[in-house]
Amino acid sequence: MKVLLVEPNLLMQSRIKNALKNFDVRVGKDYSGEDIVLINAELSDPNLIKEFREKGAKVIAYCGHKNTDLIKKCYELGAHMVVPNSRMTNPEEVIKSLI
Repeated sequence: MKVLLVEPNLLMQSRIKNALKNFDVRVGKDYSGEDIVLINAELSDPNLIKEFREKGAKVIAYCGHKNTDLIKKCYELGAHMVVPNSRMTNPEEVIKSLI
């Protein structure tokens, strides 16, 4: 399964990529037909969610659990799932809960 990771923080990029060893993970903002998009909604433009959805991706956004306005906006933009940053310690579990 192909995953696009939209995460500008290099440390988080590394952690998430290492946790997704069984997936084909690419970091960036340009969608290339990946099955799943993981997007840090706080450090990236959340409006990308709508763009990814329109292109057929399943989108999982993540942000701080107290950022309720952003969580709501992510769902309004079409995110299939919005999870707190703490859930991204096990991104494979998050993805499997969606598929």
